[in-house]
Amino acid sequence: MPVVAGLRKTGKHGWCTSSSCWLVARRWFSAQAAAQVRQGEVERQDVQVTKLPSGLTVASLENNSPVSRLAVIVKAGSRYENAENLGVSHCLRAFSHLTTSGATTFSITRGLEEVGASLETSTTREHITYSVQCLRDHLDTGVFYLRNVSTGQEFRPWEIADNKGRLLFDLACFNDQQQLGVMEQLHGAAYRDTLGRSIYAPEYMVDCFTTGMLTDYVKSRFTADNMALVGIGVDHNDLKAFGETFSVARGDTVDNKARYIGGELRDHCNSPLTYAALAVEGASLDSKDLLVTGLLQHMMGSAPYVKRGSNLATARTAQAAAKVTSLPHAVNCFNLPYSDSGLFGVFAITQPSDMAAVLKAVMSQFAAMTKGNVDAKELQRAKNQLKAAVCMQLESQDGLLEDLALQALHTGSYTGCADVLKAIDSITAEDTSRVAKRIFNGKPSMGATGNLVNTPYLDQLL
Repeated sequence: MPVVAGLRKTGKHGWCTSSSCWLVARRWFSAQAAAQVRQGEVERQDVQVTKLPSGLTVASLENNSPVSRLAVIVKAGSRYENAENLGVSHCLRAFSHLTTSGATTFSITRGLEEVGASLETSTTREHITYSVQCLRDHLDTGVFYLRNVSTGQEFRPWEIADNKGRLLFDLACFNDQQQLGVMEQLHGAAYRDTLGRSIYAPEYMVDCFTTGMLTDYVKSRFTADNMALVGIGVDHNDLKAFGETFSVARGDTVDNKARYIGGELRDHCNSPLTYAALAVEGASLDSKDLLVTGLLQHMMGSAPYVKRGSNLATARTAQAAAKVTSLPHAVNCFNLPYSDSGLFGVFAITQPSDMAAVLKAVMSQFAAMTKGNVDAKELQRAKNQLKAAVCMQLESQDGLLEDLALQALHTGSYTGCADVLKAIDSITAEDTSRVAKRIFNGKPSMGATGNLVNTPYLDQLL
């Protein structure tokens, strides 16, 4: 039936001018316009990774976004500290806005504000990451400040003295969150040094940080072989040109291999709740079993898929905990891979009277998993959840930037989402049973804090 200027023929009754007819016409013209836009779309590019002559790794994804995201990632996390400079990586995070060789604190702050850009510094046990977000038109400005804060640090003594209050503020926030303290305890018990070192500076070290200490750490860790420059929404040739302006020296990689030891750390305090984390050594980032441990995590229960939780969840740990307590609680399985080791375990928050029963119930599920009693339906559900988690993380530009940075720095290449999904689909029930036996029969580690009156020790759990 022809549509002309919002009118349609209605047989012997003549023409109709109803709003529905007008909407049909409007959608028809919109569809034509959308088709024309699709024909003019720029073809999506793949991730490109290049090793510059200086030794710096450069990786980019041009997705034609109006916002560019750039990051410098450095192997300089807390695992590389020692007894003399304990907490220095925390300082670098807190002091990233201080005066550099090419820009003052005022210039960094106002310069980024003028172009609507933002600067963020984050640390993990293995990395320090400096990232900038800016409009594509102001990419040069973003790169200028990113280069300064990541390679031009000066650490002037009076600025360090004026900003030590930031460290104390971070520590106060950390001490107020017991769930963070439990994970720090767990890492300390599992590794003691290297990955066992906290990402927070101990309070007794706050007054010990000096210009010389910070400068020496930067010189030893901020070398071209330990760094990568990554970007999203930027042309690869432009990013390589930016990378060539970074003045970083070559440096040998210091052997700092993590050794999983296992152990237990507890902190009894006055609290209405009990917090506990129980783990074994999992898979590293370059392990062929990394995706299998991810699948095991979702089988055991990575997080509630219904907000506020539900006792009807299909995950094993959720069902086990729900059978031994009717009081509010939270039980989640975690999988933390690092470059040469990893932790796989469970985190629980319960009423003080319930922690013993919940931990024993969870341990029984770990034991059951080693027997290989995984049916096809449970395996497929876990695969769907793992694939959804991977896709959702990469759907976020921040998550994509982090993934790109980690892969470029540690492997010098990039494995795309499609290949990861194919690898997940190829995992079999035998694979999950094999990996479960290997990791769940290993030596456990435990961290606990809060009211620990009814929290068992490791030997009691085993």
